[in-house]
Amino acid sequence: MKSKIINISIWVFLILVAGLSVKGQDAEKSPLIVTLSYFTVNNDYQYLKVNAKSKVEGKFQPAAGVEIQLYLNKDSTGKGVGLIGKVITNEKGNAAANIPPALKQTWDLSPNHTFVAVTDKSKKFDETNTDISIAKAKITVDTTDDKNVTATFTEFKDNKWVPVKGVDIKLGIKRLGGDLLINDDQSYTTDSLGKVKGEFKKIGMPGDEHGNIMLVAKVEDNDQYGNLRVERSEPWGVKFVADNDFFHRALWASRFNSPVWLVVIAYSILIAVWGTLIYLVFLLIKIRTLGKQEEKNQA
Repeated sequence: MKSKIINISIWVFLILVAGLSVKGQDAEKSPLIVTLSYFTVNNDYQYLKVNAKSKVEGKFQPAAGVEIQLYLNKDSTGKGVGLIGKVITNEKGNAAANIPPALKQTWDLSPNHTFVAVTDKSKKFDETNTDISIAKAKITVDTTDDKNVTATFTEFKDNKWVPVKGVDIKLGIKRLGGDLLINDDQSYTTDSLGKVKGEFKKIGMPGDEHGNIMLVAKVEDNDQYGNLRVERSEPWGVKFVADNDFFHRALWASRFNSPVWLVVIAYSILIAVWGTLIYLVFLLIKIRTLGKQEEKNQA
């Protein structure tokens, strides 16, 4: 009887230790924070950006290598139903996924949608479930001959596009390093007709070979509509003219188009150096020949 009590006590002790160990391992897990951002380009191309991070030693750090399932909409239990795809975060904790054509019918059924990001439980993190809701919207851009840019923001509601008031829109010019504003105004707020208007003041902006530049109207990080961007080409820039000086005589030209004075100096140095070397070799041969003749004379 006494031995049974001892065995039971040992088992209880082991179970408690194992439980505490598991709890300790769970306590060591850092909370995973996943954020979603919705983007649409030219009212046609939609995609999602995902960011995952965790708090390590009091600081948020990117969570790399996290597999995230993305869904379009969710059921009554909060689970995603239309799989957009599975992504894995990079070293910066970022990932992106396009909304596939297979979900077009689901997308067209409703003016509002919810995007869901789900991660499974792993050794480092517990499972997470994050979602954002957006309303379908679009931007249209028009221009006038006096170089004014008008952008109209509308939302799809009651089976039609309705103008939206109070949305901040930025008007800019697409450049390689980012978008440049068309004037000094940082952004514009839509009126009751959903419109904003800005004057193009970046006169002399370099364009392509035809003088075309790309105008941009965009909405950034809107809680209801996400991120929208529309581009429009206009011939308001300066025509790009290729610099053909490379084929003329210049310091930066090719070898055969170097300046004449530089060619003369370079070849003069080469002739002087090689001429000196050849002359020295000639002297050595002459000295050797004279030495042999002197030996013959003495013999």
